[in-house]
Amino acid sequence: MSSVTFPTIECGFETPAVAPQKRAHASVTNHHSHKRRRISSVASQYSVGDLDVGGSRTNENIPFTSSAARFVPLRPKTHAPLNITPRTKRISKQFGLSEDRVLTFHDDSNLPSLPSTSFDDTLQLLRRSAAQLFHPPRTINSNSVTENLTKRPQCVLTLDSPGIPDDPFAYPISWSRRNLIAVACGNDVYYQNLETKVVTHMFKLQPHVREHIQVIRWAEEGYEGYLAAGNKQGMIQVWSGDEDGGTSKIVRVWSDSDHNAVRCFAWNREVLAVGAGDGAISLFDVRAADKWTRNTQHRDSVLSLEWSNDGNYLASGDENGVVHIWDRRAGKSLLDTGESLLDMGKRSAKMRHKGSVKALAWCPWKSDLLATGSCSPEGKIRIWSSSNVSTACPTPVETFPLNTTVYSLLWSPHCKELLSTQGYSFTPPLVRRSSLSTIYGIPHTRPRSSSSRMPPEMDIKPASGPLLNSIVVHDYPSGKRLLTLTNAHRSAVTQSCLSPDGENVFTVCPKEETIKLWPVWKKREEKRRESAFDKCTIR
Repeated sequence: MSSVTFPTIECGFETPAVAPQKRAHASVTNHHSHKRRRISSVASQYSVGDLDVGGSRTNENIPFTSSAARFVPLRPKTHAPLNITPRTKRISKQFGLSEDRVLTFHDDSNLPSLPSTSFDDTLQLLRRSAAQLFHPPRTINSNSVTENLTKRPQCVLTLDSPGIPDDPFAYPISWSRRNLIAVACGNDVYYQNLETKVVTHMFKLQPHVREHIQVIRWAEEGYEGYLAAGNKQGMIQVWSGDEDGGTSKIVRVWSDSDHNAVRCFAWNREVLAVGAGDGAISLFDVRAADKWTRNTQHRDSVLSLEWSNDGNYLASGDENGVVHIWDRRAGKSLLDTGESLLDMGKRSAKMRHKGSVKALAWCPWKSDLLATGSCSPEGKIRIWSSSNVSTACPTPVETFPLNTTVYSLLWSPHCKELLSTQGYSFTPPLVRRSSLSTIYGIPHTRPRSSSSRMPPEMDIKPASGPLLNSIVVHDYPSGKRLLTLTNAHRSAVTQSCLSPDGENVFTVCPKEETIKLWPVWKKREEKRRESAFDKCTIR
C-alpha cells in the first residue's frame, strides 16, 4: 500500500501532544443545524499570531492598561458593547440595561448634556435591579393550600345525604381511620368505603324513637371500628361496624334519665366524652355499662368537645361562649383556682367568647395550641396556649376577626395553616349601653337580662360579607387568608372532617343535603437519607 505524505506547515506555536477534548452537542433527530457558529467580536480583534500558548499578547501595538492609571483604566476605542452575545443580551434585558449605555465607554465631550430626569430614572433602575439580588426567591411549599386547592378550587366528590339533620350545631358526618365516611340520615346511619366506593347501611334506630340522630363519631386508635350515635332524647348507642361491609352489632346503650339532648362526642381510646344540653360533660367507658363520671361546671349547653393529641386534656365550649380545658389526670379545669364553690364573692378566670363556641381544634404540630371559633355576635377565631391559661387573666395568643359565624376548625398536619367553615355574616354589634355609661357618663336605664346568654342590647344585623357560607384557609400566625371559597356551598357549611392522611376535607351543608370532598393539602414527602453503604454492595 502506498503512503501519502502531507506537507509540513510551520506555525507560530507548538501543537500539544494531546489536543483538549471539546464538548459535543448531540442531536436527538440526528440533524445538524446550518447556522454558523457565533464568534465574539473581542476575540476577532486579535489574530492567532498575537497570542502565545498561554494566551498572552505578543503584539506590541495592542493597547494595555498602565499600572500608574490602575483605577482610571484607558479603554480602547474598539470597546465591547454590553449586548455582544445572546447571553449578555438576556442579562442586560433582565436588569433593564438593554437599551441604555450605562456600562459602555463613550466620549460625551461633544454631546449635549442629558436632562437630570433621565439620570434619576437610570439610578432608580439600577437600585431596583440591585435590590433584587438581595431578596432570595420565594420558596414554594408543596404541602400548602396555595399549591393544591388554590390552583384548582373544585371538589372531587359529592355525596347526596337526604334526611341529614338541619340543625347547624349537629355533627352528622364522621371520618374514620379506616377511610370510612359515615353519614346520619334521619334514624339511619350509612357509611362508604372511599377506597372500594361501597356504601353500607350500618344500623337504624328503633321505630319508637321519635328524635332523629344528631351526633355520630368514629372512635380513635385501638377502637377504629366503633361508632357512637346520639339524639335529642339523651340516647347514646355504640355500634361496631365491619369495614368489609359485614353485619354491624350494638356494643353499648346509655340513656340520660332527664332526657337531655346529646350535643357532641369526643373519643379518647375506650373513653367517650359526651356533652349534654344541660351543660353536663359525662365520661363513659365502652368496656363498662355504667357511667364513669359527670361534670356540671358549664351552665349552658355544651356544643363542642375535643381531646388533645396526647389524650391528657379535654377542651369544651358551650352556648354562652365559655371555653374550658380539663386536665384528665388532675380531674379539674386548668382555670380552676382551687377556691371553694361556696365562695361566690370571687370570680374565677375564664376563656370566653362573645358568641357560642362550636368550633374547637387542637394543633397537631404544637400540642399546647387550641383554636376556638365563635358564632354571632362575635365571629372570631382565637388561638390559646394551654401552658398559660392557668393565669389570673388568660389571653389568646392570636385573634382573627371574621364577622362571620365559625362552625368548624381544622389544623393542617403538614403545614402551619388553619381551615375554617363559615355560615352567615353580620355587621359588628353596637356598643353596649353599659360601656357607654362607663366612658361618657350616660346613665344606663335599660335593665340587664337575667339569662346567662347574650344580653338583648347586642344588636345583630345579618349582612352579605365576603366570607358568607365560605371555606377559608388561614396562615398561622399571620392570619393571612390563603384561600377563600365563596361558592363551595349555597348555604351554611356547618361541619368539616379531615382525612386520615391529612390531605382531604369533607364539608357538610344541611340545606343542600350534600357533603363534598376537597383536596386541600398535600402530604409531606419523606426524604430518605442516603448512606455511604448504599453505594457499596456485596456480590
